[in-house]
Formats: sequence, structure tokens, C-alpha cells
Amino acid sequence: MRAVVLTEFGGVENFEDADWPEKEPDADQVKIRAKAVSVNPTDFKARRGGNQGAVPIILGRDTAGVVESVGANVLEFSPGDEVMAYLPRFGDSGGDGYAQFVCIHQAFVVKKPINATFEQASALPLVSLTAHEAVIMKARVAPGEAVFVAGGSGGVGTMGLQMLARIGASPIVVTAGSDESAKYIEDLIAPAPVAVLKYPGLSLDALSRRAVEMNGGRLYPATFDFVGREMKKLCCEVVDYWGRISSIAPEPGAPIDEFFSSQEGPLFTKSASFHGTFLRAPVRGGGPAYYGVYKKALEEIRDWVETGELKPPELTDMGVMNAENIAQAHTLLEEGHVRGKLVLRVGE
Repeated sequence: MRAVVLTEFGGVENFEDADWPEKEPDADQVKIRAKAVSVNPTDFKARRGGNQGAVPIILGRDTAGVVESVGANVLEFSPGDEVMAYLPRFGDSGGDGYAQFVCIHQAFVVKKPINATFEQASALPLVSLTAHEAVIMKARVAPGEAVFVAGGSGGVGTMGLQMLARIGASPIVVTAGSDESAKYIEDLIAPAPVAVLKYPGLSLDALSRRAVEMNGGRLYPATFDFVGREMKKLCCEVVDYWGRISSIAPEPGAPIDEFFSSQEGPLFTKSASFHGTFLRAPVRGGGPAYYGVYKKALEEIRDWVETGELKPPELTDMGVMNAENIAQAHTLLEEGHVRGKLVLRVGE
């Protein structure tokens, strides 16, 4: 089969187009003929070597396509079904998404929304599951609760904001780096009201003061860090006493022990809780006993898209899946400020 393979960890020049051995599904797997794939920040982190693995390796954590065949224990899907799938990394694999075919455990596959294209469906699984864990499972926001969101225009932010609007969080205050991103956010969750805090040129202290002012002078019961770095600090600054900080951005210099044990740290001084979202963790450490949670969440997300309660992210079409276009997608993500998701079409 055709695939885009990473031959060595490092730069985008290490992507190559290749013929790769085509697998057949085991008893619990679905084999998908990909129609579209998407690219996520976790992909370029894996490309650099941050997630380990063994090269040569196929990266990619999202796919959408048509069921080619199924294993003996798979009763829900049949050849020809149109599906989307989240592709966790198992062992030394990279997710295996940048490929013409992929075999994946049936728990990570759902039929795609009937009102979504393959490109839209390929953009949904990883970012939607991440947002679902951060917003629904971890922060447990209630209707009428004020929330602060750092990073609302990326893939996870796009889905997280819509989930918060669906719950009825209010007010929703979101950071944006440009007028274009601000408009994207406002249009995304309309008619739900949103207040946009533009951060360029403002210090952390100034952003903190402005964020609190935008909530009527009050701290926030729940804050969401979808960016990391200074924005993680900002989320800690503006969270309320007994509040919840939910972050999807692990990074050096922001260890949990510093937040929790330091008497000057934000968790200690506010008795707040910090929730880290690491989407693959239950797969890596917990095994099949945890797979059903992913299935239930993906089905819920699919249903919300079909009823119009969630919209897929804004898409940037990067062209046909090949090494050159994958490299360009990685470069754009590394440069930052990508709105929505980058997708690639998989030719026959």
C-alpha cells in the first residue's frame, strides 16, 4: 500500500513516499481504506522524537474512509461502511494514519456523521476526544458557569468551545491572537455569546487583569489551557478558589508538583485542582478494559455533529496525501496559529 513514512526522527525532510506492507485485520479489528487524513500537533512532536517509537514509522492519528474488511469478532461494521477512527499509538507505532489502509481495534471506530464529508470526518476524532475529556470528563462544567479558554481557534479549542456553548457555560471568555481568529471564534459558537481577549502586546499581568474584568471582576470556576506556556500560567492566575484548571499541553517547566506543593503555587494558594488530558494514556497503560470510553465518546460526538450541535473544525485542504504535502502541514503547525485542522485527501 502507499504510505508516507518517517525514516528518521527530526525534520520534515525525513518524510518519504513508500510502498508499505498491507496488513489484514485481526479478530477485533476493522480495516479502513482511507479517503482523508488529518494532521495534529502531536504528529510533529512525534516526528521530532518526543513520543519515542521505532523508525521507520508511519505517523497520523486520524482517518476517515470506507471499511475494507473486518475481523471475526466485529459485528457492528461491514465492508462499504463509511467510518471515522481515532488511531492511538500502540507500542512503537506512530498511529499508522498516513497510509492508504489502516487496521484498528473496533472500539476506536464509529460510522462517520451522515452530514459530514470524509475530510470533515477525518478532522474530528483526536481533537474532539481531547476536548471531550478536558471539558466533559474532567472539568465537568455546569450551565451558567463562567469559563476562561486559552486557545479557542485551534482544533481542540474549536471543539471545546462548542461543547462549552452546548452545556450553557456563561460567560465564555476566549483568547485570540488576531482579528481573523476572533471572528472565527465568534462565528463558531453563534448565537451563544462569547467575549474575545486579544493577547498580542499584552503582558501576563495585563492579560490576567483584563480577563477578570471581562467576568465582572470575578475569577473563573473553570479555565482551559489549550495552548501551554504563558497561557497555562494565565489559566492558573485567573482560576477561582476551589476552581478547576484543565490542560492538554504538557511541557517542561510546568510540573504538577510545582503547582501543587509550592506555597506560592496557584493550586496551593487557591485550593484549585489541575487536570491533565493525555488522550492515549488509558490505551498505553490501561489496555482494552478502557477502550469502551473512547467508543462512547466518539459516538456521542458523531451524534452531536449529525444533530447540528457541533460543527467540524474549519478545514485547510493540504492536497493529496504525499510526503511533500505532509511536510508542509507539519511546518504550518509548528509555526503556530493554524485555525481548525489541516487535512489531506487519500487517492485511489
